[in-house]
Order: sequence, then structure tokens, then C-alpha cells
Amino acid sequence: MVTRADVKTVTGKINGLDVTVPAGTSILEASRAAGIEVPNLCFQPMLRAWGSCRICTVEILGKRGGLIESCATPLGEGMEVLTHSEPVVDARQFVLQMYLIDHALDCPTCDKSGECYLQDNTYLHNVNANPYRRPKFAQPYTHFSDIIDYKWDRCIMCNRCTRVCDEVIGVTAIESAFRSAEATITPAYGESLDDTLCTRCGMCISVCPVGALTDRHFAHHPWELDATETICGSCDVGCTMNVESNKGIVRRVTNLWERGVNHGYLCEHSRWGHEALQSPDRLFYPFVKDDDGSRYEVTWDDAVGAIAESLAHYQGDAFAALASTESTNEEIYSLQLFTRAVMGTNNIDLHLTPAQRATAAGVRAGLGADLSNTNNMQEFFTDARSTMTVGPSIGDTAAIASYWFYMTRGTRETKTVVISHDDYPLARRGEYWLKPNPGTTALLLSGMAKAIMDKGVTANAGTGAGYDAWVRSIANLSLDDVATETGVPREQIEGAALLWATGGSRANGDGQYPPALIYQTVAHQTATEGEGYYGDPALIAAACSNLSILTGNIGRAGGGVAALRGGANYQGGVYLGANPASLPGGGDVTDASVSATFASAWLPRWAAKATTSNGFLPVRALPANRGKERDALIASIRSGEIKAMIIDGSISGRNNHIDAELGEALGNLEFLAVLDAFASPLTELADIVLPKAVALEKDGSFTSFDRTVQRVRATVPAMGEARPVHEAVSMIASRMGFDLPIMPASAIMAEIAATVPAYGGITYARLERSGVNVPVASYSDPGAPVLGASGDPKHSLKLTFVGAAD
Repeated sequence: MVTRADVKTVTGKINGLDVTVPAGTSILEASRAAGIEVPNLCFQPMLRAWGSCRICTVEILGKRGGLIESCATPLGEGMEVLTHSEPVVDARQFVLQMYLIDHALDCPTCDKSGECYLQDNTYLHNVNANPYRRPKFAQPYTHFSDIIDYKWDRCIMCNRCTRVCDEVIGVTAIESAFRSAEATITPAYGESLDDTLCTRCGMCISVCPVGALTDRHFAHHPWELDATETICGSCDVGCTMNVESNKGIVRRVTNLWERGVNHGYLCEHSRWGHEALQSPDRLFYPFVKDDDGSRYEVTWDDAVGAIAESLAHYQGDAFAALASTESTNEEIYSLQLFTRAVMGTNNIDLHLTPAQRATAAGVRAGLGADLSNTNNMQEFFTDARSTMTVGPSIGDTAAIASYWFYMTRGTRETKTVVISHDDYPLARRGEYWLKPNPGTTALLLSGMAKAIMDKGVTANAGTGAGYDAWVRSIANLSLDDVATETGVPREQIEGAALLWATGGSRANGDGQYPPALIYQTVAHQTATEGEGYYGDPALIAAACSNLSILTGNIGRAGGGVAALRGGANYQGGVYLGANPASLPGGGDVTDASVSATFASAWLPRWAAKATTSNGFLPVRALPANRGKERDALIASIRSGEIKAMIIDGSISGRNNHIDAELGEALGNLEFLAVLDAFASPLTELADIVLPKAVALEKDGSFTSFDRTVQRVRATVPAMGEARPVHEAVSMIASRMGFDLPIMPASAIMAEIAATVPAYGGITYARLERSGVNVPVASYSDPGAPVLGASGDPKHSLKLTFVGAAD
């Protein structure tokens, strides 16, 4: 995580204990930091102070002291505070009695029973009788949507739900209405949340301290459930979540506040995505396609034997494999190991969409490496001063990342530029919303670079290679022509460029400006023309890199450039060798000194003789030629050069081929084995299908888009006979005479740490504490939150200016 040292601190006494915290820290948070619990109802981490519940009342000693709300009062220098004095406890008891006048006393049937803050505080403060009584105003449930119910007589009007919706989610889908005894919570624009901008994230349910807002899909009590902390597999942000199960079925997903890269906040996919586990489309058993096209179930032993015997015919470059960006680090490493050390070929790649593949090419051209983020997402809270998002709505493609755009605007007054065709709240809240004509986004970004050059607000511009040639290409651009072609007025291009490049200061002149970052989402582009088509993702990615290099924001906390890709472990796949030209760690397959490390670790596992009956031979040297990338792979399949494949399927390819052109070519293969969790277009083509476990059913680790390695834990047993990919690969390899026993994921990570320098400091024991940013060389290495152009060679990038779009 990113930290700052230039912070003024204050020291006060809380219950006689000296407490030192950053200036501006509330008494409540200072107490928590000192291990002193102050009860509260309306306080929520990362939301602005509200001060309505009065349960967090504390006593300040001294001439100007008295009872005060601790959530809204900063700790001052020399201040003395008591959190549990007699006046404080009396005040809290009185406030609780006021709440209980109208609050429904239906705890035995309330969904929140056992984790209700009001219930807990009533017990804590020994409120067992209430002299203030009147008849209860009982009300029926109000159905806000198909997932959320509201019970008026349980609501305490703390407004946590409305605040989180506005300050973090950024949509204001839920609001408070009326006053006094008629005060209520309601959808913002009608009787249903479907009439609003509701993102279905469920955060209003999560922050509700009582049982006023409840999950219509949940019908259990917390004491019935087993809880497991794990990482969401829906996208590459890498959110920590608490999965609660009962009788082998996931019942709900809840929040672990102030943990993980998401600090406990969740989106629709992480909260309700678990419901797909019990989908009727799940594959429970291996099946084989007969000669007449019919399918029948078989045992794992039979399926593995058939795969091993079939693949023995295709050793060498007649074979290829595609890894899923949704599989764990350990699974991807195992599949590439199998491809190289057992099948004897470098034809291993990630299974990507055309937009993802083009984005990777553009990022690699500008940064010298395929990085989803040069920086750490936590810098939104500490360093970023201006932000830019480019491409499809970041709220749809990486919801948690979008939350931090709203958060930093509200708490740090960060400025925002949005370049998107999509109409979403951040675009309307930002200082500039630029909507370029279809296919002209790269040109618009080059025009912004031109405006930055003209205004003289560059920094360290000559750092990157190709700078002079790039400057000449930029010099040929006319901002008037850019405005005409993109449809964005020149004044907006110049204004947005200046606002972003100067860190939101709008200043001209010399000196270093505050940091500015870029998040681009064009890897999620699906359109090929018209509305929603931004242009070639490679050119857009390179143009974003150009802007960051030009303004000196590479290698700077709060700066950098991020390219969100979608798959939960895309970055892990890049690092761990799912590439036809690179071994795990990024070393070139043609470099004998690099391949020697892996050869010594892998090749001694061969038995004296392979066990198949097809003349299959042990691999005695790793292949030294580069494998086939996507276009060459498709051509080789069509020509018959590549005859057999193993493809690791993805949930994103459940309904349609991830790459339509590749999907069309797969029909030419002589043999295709697919590992998948759901019936999909790939499984329809496959000769043999092996059911695989999804993220909630397996152990391992993910590497998120900001290079944070985090621990994935099995929350429930896999459905049917589904297995993790690395177990399936081990079974096939062992059947072919290669000693690759089924090992726990921790043992595979230990091998990764021993052979891949970037993961040298990763162990499961370390990941139990928190995530670690790779590259990390050793256990004592804190990791690399920021990658840049100089300093430690392990953390450096090869920056290059890529020619301006025209």
C-alpha cells in the first residue's frame, strides 16, 4: 500500500492513554487506532462524518469540554477524552431508549438479528427497560426492487445507505424523504430502484446497521453460516469478500470492512455472482463426444486417459494451449509448464478478446512490458490530484475502481476528465466529459498531447525513447483539424488537457505539477464501428502512455497509467508465462540462460520412458523457438499445422466465443480438450470436456490489475466432480509419464517463487496478512507499488513514445 510521511500529527489523551494520529483524525477513529471501541450507528469507514445517531458521544475534559459526537470531532493537540464515563453512558442509554420507542421489536425474525448494531448496543449498554413508550407504528415491507426490501419501522434514519450511494457508488439511487416521524428512505425517482441509476451493488444493504434494508435473496441467520475470506473472480480489481455458506451452498457474500484493495466495498458481480455456482448450465462430470456427435459422461480416469493417448500423437508444434485469464496463478503456471515441458512447444497463450490483445500490444509498445497498471490503486486516497478515464464506462467494467474516482473527488477535491461515449454519473460529475466521434479517441488523446506541448506543461519529456520522432509527428497536428474530426471543440480539448496535465491546478508556468493518472478501459470495447467504437485499442493504449510519459507521471505516486483488462488474473497470466514468446517472469524463450533455470526445475521429472502407447517421447530440452501468437495460431489451425489443443474456458465465454475468428477456426482441429465450468460454445466443439472448479471452489492466488497478489480460498466444495485446472493438468501429465503429482496450490506457489524472480517474495504465509505488489524479490522486499523509468532495475520500465495517431 502507498503511504505518505509528510503528515502533521497531533497527540491527545483518550482514557488516559497518549494517542498520536494525523491532524484531522476524528476522536472515534483515533480511539479505534488505539484499540478503544466507541459504539456508533451512523459512522461508516470512508464516508464523511454525519453525527446523527449520537451513540458515539464521548466526554471532553476541560473548561470548554462536555459531551460531543466523536465521529464528527477531530482530536486536538493536548485534548483529553473519556469514552465511557458515567455521563457518556447515561447519554447513550437515553439515546437508545429514544430509538426503541418506535423500533420494531421483531429480532427473532429479523434478517439482521445477530449482527444488528442497535441490538448489540442495547445489550452493551444494558437497556432492559424503557420508560418512554407508545404504540408501535408497524409497517409492511416495501419492495424497492427484486433484490432489496425496506422495513420502515426498523429504520433509524442514519442515512448510511443514501450517503454510500452518493459518496462512493456515485449514483444517488436512494434518498431520504419527509421529516420527523414520517421520515423514510425511498428510491430517488419513483417507487422502484429500477427507475433510478441503481447499479444493484447492494451496498445500501451492507451499510445498514439494522434490519431496515434487507436482501430478498437471503433467508438465514449469521450463526447458521460458515464464513471464508477470499478474492472475487469477476474482474481484475481483486476485491476481498466474505463468503458465507451453509450445507455446501453459498448463501450470501458480505463485506470485510477496511480489508483488501476494495476496503470492504463490493459491486453487483461480487455480491450476487455466487448464484451462478448452482446454475443448471454447470458441468458436473467429464464427457466425451462420440463419432456421431453425441455426448456421454465418463469418469475422470477414462477422460484423462483418452486425453493423454490423443495428445501423444501431437507432441511438438502440432499442439497449442490457451489459458484463461480467470484461472489462478497456480493453474496458469501449471498449464504453461505442461505445454512446454510435456508437449515440447511454446504455443501457449492467454485466451483473449481482440480488444484485450490489441490493448496489450499498445501497452507493451509504450511501457516495454504488458502491465495493467504502473501504480497502485490505493494512491487515489493519498496522492492523485487529477484523473482521467478513457473508454467504456468504468462503472460497468471495473465498478470498485470507479468508486475511488467518486471518493477522491469528494474527499480530496480531485479533478476528473472523462473520455467516453457512455452516459454515466462520473461523466456528468467530471469537470470535462469529451465524447469523440467513433474511432477517433486516439486522435483526441494526441490532440491533448499537442495542447500540453503548446502550453509548456510537460515534465521529463525526453525520458522516453523515440521522443524526437514523436514530437515531429505531434507538430504536424492541428488542433482545429483534431476538433473537426473528433467532434470535440478545441476549447474543451485544451481545457481538459491543461486541467489533467497540471494535476487539477489549471496553472501555467514552471515547476512540478501535482500527479495525474489515467485509467483506460478500451480492452472492454465490443463494437467495431459506430457508437461505442473508440478506435484501435493499441493506438489508444499507446496514446495514454504517451500522455503519462510526457507529463512525468510515470514512476510517480498518484500518477501512472492503468489499462483494465477484465479477467481476474490477466496480470498473473502475463507474469507466469502464458505467452508464446516469454517464459514465467518475462524472460525470452530464445534466451538459453533464462530457459536453463526452468529446464533444471521441470525436465528431471520425466520418467525413463513415457507411458503412452503412441511413440511419445520425454522432452529433454525446452523448445527454443517462439510459439505462435493469435494470428499465426489461427492460420496454423486452418492450414492443419496445429492439430490439437487444450483450452481453459472462461465464464466470459459462456454464451459467445471470446474470439469469434478463433472460435470459427477451432472446427479444423483433429482433437480439442476443454476445461470449463459451464456449457459454452467451446464445450460444443470439444472432443473431451473436463469440469473445472470456479474461483469460489478452489485455493490459489490472483494477481490483480495493480499487480497485487492475493490469496484465493475455497469457500464451498466444487460442484459434482469439478476440479481445479492444475489438478487436471497434473493428472494428464502423470498419465503421459511426467512426474507432476497433484499438489496443494501452496506447493505450486513455492515453485513459482523459486523460479520466477518477480514472485520471489511470495508465500502463502505472507499472503495471509495482506496482498503484495509484484515484482517482489524476497520475503523482506516490501514489493513495488510504483514502477517507473529509473532507480531499481527490477522496478524500471522501458518507456517509448509511440507515433501520434492521424
